[in-house]
Amino acid sequence: MSLRFVIVDDDAGICRILQRIIKQNELGVVIEECNDGLKGEKVIKECQPDIALVDLLLPGQDGVKLIEKVTAAGTNTSFIMVSEATSEQLITQAYEAGIEFFIHKPINVIETVSVINKVREHRKLKQLMSLMQETISQFSHARPVDEGAKNTQKSRIYKVFSDLGIIGEAGVKDIYRMVQLLTKQGTESKSYQLIDIYQEMAEELEQDAKSIEQRVRRTTMKGLHNLANVGIDDYYNETFQSHSSSLFDFKEVRQEMNFIQGKSQYRGKINVKKFIEGLLFLAEH
Repeated sequence: MSLRFVIVDDDAGICRILQRIIKQNELGVVIEECNDGLKGEKVIKECQPDIALVDLLLPGQDGVKLIEKVTAAGTNTSFIMVSEATSEQLITQAYEAGIEFFIHKPINVIETVSVINKVREHRKLKQLMSLMQETISQFSHARPVDEGAKNTQKSRIYKVFSDLGIIGEAGVKDIYRMVQLLTKQGTESKSYQLIDIYQEMAEELEQDAKSIEQRVRRTTMKGLHNLANVGIDDYYNETFQSHSSSLFDFKEVRQEMNFIQGKSQYRGKINVKKFIEGLLFLAEH
């Protein structure tokens, strides 16, 4: 199904450029444009587009406030911020408000197409996770996985491990096994619990489930720490921009960055379930 876009920007030229990029690259259809933050909030709530491209500085109300209010009202819209702002603080506020990516002005066609495609993949991830909640169960009674698909899955996941600098960590094999188990679909339960996966692995490896969980958590935390360091060195790094929202909660990545820089005494927190599901999505796509 074609993606539906709303563009909120007070620069008519930017609106035309974005609309042309979307049309020429067959990314979807622009269903509405507006040049005011208050009107943009109303339009997005009414139209419920798949993706909203929102300027940071708008008359009426700024883009961050718009996104916060629309998100609070409940929406399935994905937000991309479009701005010439270079302030790390402003960009962080935009991510914390709920954007998935940031496009810099002046508009670059390659960057815009790449970002929109990434957001498309993130939306597929959400749909996949929703489907998994309805279908995954009974790992030991699941169907066999095709060997070719399994090898592709492994190479993709280990590429992510490499990106995060954790490929040599003890918990990497455990995490990969967890992804393997989650790719096997059952039919009886409507959800899954990490404790069930740890227990499944404990019986398989003849190890203590708690030990496996601790290895997984340590490795995931190491990935968060390494990614935060990447963000400190290069905030616009493509790996940082992608993995900080697909594998982790961006707020927690930011918190870990503050901890590393001595700005906070508290570290960022990990969500193993989100991390595993993110890996599963990357393996499937």
